[in-house]
Amino acid sequence: MIDEQRPPKHLKALHPRLGVKGISGTQLSGGNITGKENNPQLTGLNWVTEAEEMMRTDPIVRRSWHMLRQTLLSASWRWEPGVENDEVAEELARYANECWGLDGFSGQMSISWEEQLAYLLEFIPLGYRYAEEVYKVGPDSEGRIRVWLSHYADREPSAHSQWLSRDNQRLDGVLQNTVGVGKQPSPIPANKLLLLTLNKTGSNFEGVGMLRPVWWWWRTKQRVANLMCVGLDRWAVPSPKVVVDRSQAESLGLSDGDIDSMINDAEAQAQAFISAEQSYLVENAAVKFDTYAATPNLYADGPINIITKCDSQIASAFLAQFADLGNTETGARSVGEIHLSIFRRAAINLCDLVASQASGIDRRGGGTIGRLIRWNYGCIDPSKLPKLTHTGLDTDDLADSLGMLPGLVQSGLLTPDDDLERAIRERLGAGDLPEDAQRSAISRVSSIGSGGAVSALTEQLIRRRRDGKKTK
Repeated sequence: MIDEQRPPKHLKALHPRLGVKGISGTQLSGGNITGKENNPQLTGLNWVTEAEEMMRTDPIVRRSWHMLRQTLLSASWRWEPGVENDEVAEELARYANECWGLDGFSGQMSISWEEQLAYLLEFIPLGYRYAEEVYKVGPDSEGRIRVWLSHYADREPSAHSQWLSRDNQRLDGVLQNTVGVGKQPSPIPANKLLLLTLNKTGSNFEGVGMLRPVWWWWRTKQRVANLMCVGLDRWAVPSPKVVVDRSQAESLGLSDGDIDSMINDAEAQAQAFISAEQSYLVENAAVKFDTYAATPNLYADGPINIITKCDSQIASAFLAQFADLGNTETGARSVGEIHLSIFRRAAINLCDLVASQASGIDRRGGGTIGRLIRWNYGCIDPSKLPKLTHTGLDTDDLADSLGMLPGLVQSGLLTPDDDLERAIRERLGAGDLPEDAQRSAISRVSSIGSGGAVSALTEQLIRRRRDGKKTK
């Protein structure tokens, strides 16, 4: 008799199953990702061409991306030790900051990190972008010879040809097209790439960019704008109609040839009037001018409303819809602040994505610092590898609440004890509270004045938060 309470053997994990059983689910055919996008116009190089045209020609697309891009570029960057108060980790962080030119170092890169970010961040609207790591050898600030990252060489998506993968699952490298009559590109291995992908799933290295949901609205906007312009051209100048009064022509004794000549002359005048070559019409008793069909109407509110809706959807794709508040009769400050908060959080997450790709161990498409550390310092505990961090995009809760500190203390809702002062000093990087500086809560309350010192401290916190530096 079979024991129904006993789990079957395939559910027991007696030992780690180190092999891989499943697949990513992404179809990689001939180096191209298929099955993810149903519109062939939005795959491969066709999508790159469409995305570049959208960025060049549409002001709302450009504005929305520019707002997000400038926000991302305003962040301050720094390599921090993987483990605090560890000499090895601090030395590795010092090397990384010297290489990238962060935390007060002039840098070893031939191109500044901020300038490289300007093109690396272009993966966000398109969906992906990769850069080739270029290295160099030279002395550090202490005179020791090191291997450095010279720069991330940008590789345009328009030159991309194939994703190289032996098992159609993991990335082994990329192959580019030959552009012009220049150098024939060689395959770039994956461990020499910094691959940035937005919304990556499975083996879809191309991801889904912010411009993809915008495309339909952008096309609709183009079509409506073209139809509106055609309508304006058609109705701004009324269509002349030639009217022949046969009875009047007979009373004047005009022959059929005379009437035909007058009609031909009227047709020539009408054509010149429509093409703006002539601004007046000359008629006679037998041949006169009238307007065709309905009265000319320049009503464009309908198409403009559709275009406005398209612009709103485009801005929403970049989480920049708060920029349109106040342009119409609707909108509120509180709603705009909520949108701005979401926008800021999205910007922080995008910077986190860039930081995570450059940080970590040596791996395919990322882990730049892991490669450099191994070449310069040998095998290191991965937990001690430096971490690329950014500051300046998020709000500082402590700085925002300092203005309320005197009122909270005087109302008895907050006790200004040594622990609170230590927390503020730690946030400022001012070190621990000395024993001779410790005070009682009563002495602290009695020293609270008009709040000018608190305001100055608030400004100092905001400035330090923006710069991303700590007082030594």
